[in-house]
Amino acid sequence: MIKTLQSFTQEKLSRLISVSRFKYPATTWIRGAKVLQIYTGEVRELNVVLSEDRIAYVGEKEPLTDSDTQILDARGFTLVPGYIEPHAHSFQIYNPQTLGEFALPHGTTTLLHDNLPFFLHLQQQEMERLFEALQEMPFKNYWWARLDPQVNQSGMTSQFTADRVKRTLQNSAVLQAGELTYWKELIDGDDSMISRMWEARQAGKRIETHNPGASVETLNAVAAAGATGCHESINAEEVLRRIRLGYYATLRHSSIRPDLSELIKGLLTAECRLWDRMMLTTDGSPPFFLASGFTDECIRIAIEAGLDPVLAYRMATLNPAVYYGLDHELGGISPGRVADIVFLEDLRNPTPVKVMANGHIAAENGKLMSHLPRMEWNRFGVGTSSMMDPAVQPEWFEVPQLQDKVPVIELINAVITFSRTESLPVIDERVQVKGLPGYMYVSLLHREGEWITTGIIKGFGEFDALASTYSLSGDLVILGRDPVQMAQAANHILANGGGICLFENGELRFDLPLPLLGTMSPLDMNTLIEETTRFLALMRESGYLFADPIYSLLFLSATHLPKVRLTSQGVLNVNDGTILIPCRYLK
Repeated sequence: MIKTLQSFTQEKLSRLISVSRFKYPATTWIRGAKVLQIYTGEVRELNVVLSEDRIAYVGEKEPLTDSDTQILDARGFTLVPGYIEPHAHSFQIYNPQTLGEFALPHGTTTLLHDNLPFFLHLQQQEMERLFEALQEMPFKNYWWARLDPQVNQSGMTSQFTADRVKRTLQNSAVLQAGELTYWKELIDGDDSMISRMWEARQAGKRIETHNPGASVETLNAVAAAGATGCHESINAEEVLRRIRLGYYATLRHSSIRPDLSELIKGLLTAECRLWDRMMLTTDGSPPFFLASGFTDECIRIAIEAGLDPVLAYRMATLNPAVYYGLDHELGGISPGRVADIVFLEDLRNPTPVKVMANGHIAAENGKLMSHLPRMEWNRFGVGTSSMMDPAVQPEWFEVPQLQDKVPVIELINAVITFSRTESLPVIDERVQVKGLPGYMYVSLLHREGEWITTGIIKGFGEFDALASTYSLSGDLVILGRDPVQMAQAANHILANGGGICLFENGELRFDLPLPLLGTMSPLDMNTLIEETTRFLALMRESGYLFADPIYSLLFLSATHLPKVRLTSQGVLNVNDGTILIPCRYLK
């Protein structure tokens, strides 16, 4: 359980009651502010009185004070509860600490983190120690427990043993199972997935699914299996379809699905009357997309789309607190709750002037009030993943001609691919891309050098070489027109212990080391925003046309998405399971 909740003792409860009864001096008195009473939607000028990290009293009377009472004059401010991010993929270049340090000054005091890379790369005890260490932060950290690896590779699926899944689900910091990407296997009767779902239900956890574009029939089956929420709605009808079946629907403003404004407008047009089963999320967007804010930006977009501000704040506070069974502790400015309070100039501007977390002012004017202790990542096994020596050779990227026409992977948006066969130039039974606008070589190289899958890709732009350890499978993704520079780029990130780099005309044009499991940087978020914004600009210069090249790299090896992916077996047609180009073994 989170530290501030763990430390709530019987003695503190007794003192909290005494402060609420004006028999013991308040620790902190916030006076003169307007308070959004999130349960009724009223805004009233009230006193907010604290006993240490808890709210003891909210009302018109003045508390008992003494010389130790901190009095905060909040005239001119409107107070709202701390925001809750219910769906954070906290390994998208940043890490759980740097994401929280960025989110807190923006008003987000609680985050629900995806555990996937930590589950896959750490020992169980290391992951649990990481959960515990993050309890020392002023922002609260809870977790999901994945039930599947998103990538159908034996080395990954084998880690989801019954004992390990059950132990993770029983951790008190874990509030949710999912998100489910093996939902089809589940509803088709796969015994291992049914067993994991049963354990999640027995543990009393919420269960989130990943069902983009799903029919009513599919949503029925997944809900019958135990799913309670889904964040994949892309229009208002899909939101309502989920809510009618008892789901919670989390509305996204993310780099690859910036749907929030249209979702809100569509729901208003549909005359939606009840909004208590909806939440807001940034859905693990990369740093460049967060330059304008975090949950505060989601609230702003919802308000600007025409939503009543009170409903927008409920979607970011009370609704997720209720969903996760935390509303007795979080989600409102009310007696007994933890004092996570956001100070606003105006309800229509959700970016805070001050943020209180656990009864203390933790951030002001967009900056943390104190430096937080740095995570010693190596203590938890979070370091450089085991990788091959930097000995990649240019000829590894050759694509053999296996038939008259060559399978081509075409990127049709940031994450979805299409397959077509084309007649391409061939020299010595090797496919050539030189002089073909928009075509490049693409490969997935096993991180320890056992195999390589190679193919041809169209629609990613044109550049000499890009290499990345930022991939869903944990292997190296390498793209480019020049195999010599592709080998150079791959060897560069291997020597760095992970990262993303771009070579053009023999020059290293972009270099972002990712020494934490090959996906995360220890750099602060502002630096990462600058770096990834520069990367996006370089990719656009190179002809990349879509919203997010970072997610494009991540998902090239993701077998839960259509239609063609790079896998350890070869270039895979996900729809029918056929291998279009087999992998080659290097050892």
